[in-house]
Amino acid sequence: MLGFLIGDALASPIEDQVREVGSSGEPVSFYVKASPAHPLAHLSPGQYSDESQTMLLVAESLVAQKAFNIEDLAHRFVDWYQSQKLRSMWRFPGNTTFKAARKLASGVHWTLSGFPSAGVGAVVRTLPLALVFYHSPVFLKNSIEQSCKLSHTDSRVFGAAQAFAAMIRIGLEGGEPIPDVIIAAAIDRSQTYSSEIPRKLKLVKDALKMDVKMAVDTLGNSGYCLDSLSCALYMFLRSPRNFDEMIVSAANSGGDSDSIAAMAGAIFGVYNGLGAIPDKWFSPLEGLESTKKIACELFHVAEGKK
Repeated sequence: MLGFLIGDALASPIEDQVREVGSSGEPVSFYVKASPAHPLAHLSPGQYSDESQTMLLVAESLVAQKAFNIEDLAHRFVDWYQSQKLRSMWRFPGNTTFKAARKLASGVHWTLSGFPSAGVGAVVRTLPLALVFYHSPVFLKNSIEQSCKLSHTDSRVFGAAQAFAAMIRIGLEGGEPIPDVIIAAAIDRSQTYSSEIPRKLKLVKDALKMDVKMAVDTLGNSGYCLDSLSCALYMFLRSPRNFDEMIVSAANSGGDSDSIAAMAGAIFGVYNGLGAIPDKWFSPLEGLESTKKIACELFHVAEGKK
């Protein structure tokens, strides 16, 4: 979870900006403040965006309910929507998720609040579900589908979220970051949702033979769920044991880089543990202690589900 927050906080001030050595915009290698014209210009370096806010909503709901409860999560999204009226809480929320939360706030039931969007917003927030239900495929499938449906109803989103959860599961079970194994597991859990998913994920292995720019061009870095998920997996597999190299490359990839870096950071954390993330990333990070507490409580929820 901390890897997720770091990736989001690092990338969100430079989202949509491809930064390379020798280019007009040098790569960002640590937390920065967004430019004055940026929607997140009011944040300090190390503060995160809406991806982390909504991911933590799911985590907090799981801890409070000691289970997945879509009604509770829907209420939390209403509270989150209301909180965005405060400048300190405004994190430039994704359009689809924000509109869905607005519908929920107006009294629309969660089964009708979603939109036919294939954006990644619903995928990134599934991390806590993957952590808690990784050993229970049926619970995981059902909870992911309901959580996604709250804002995104495109089947490719459901499949991308299942693929992300499969990547997380292998790490939790002590697996090694072997591309063939991770890609095969992700495809196995997601291919029934769309025939496009296996094709996209198989491109990741080919991309590992390319330089970063060509790989990102091949995989895509947009907010489309299959672009950002495959790019995040590529970033992790390219540097599976070097957090700094991995997270900096992901954050400077352009497009929906905060989603890409957040997912890549989460995957890295699962496979390598907290000790593999250099200490320098923690002290400026928003919500460090509260997220540690939630993560420990999530662990106990997960243990109780075994």
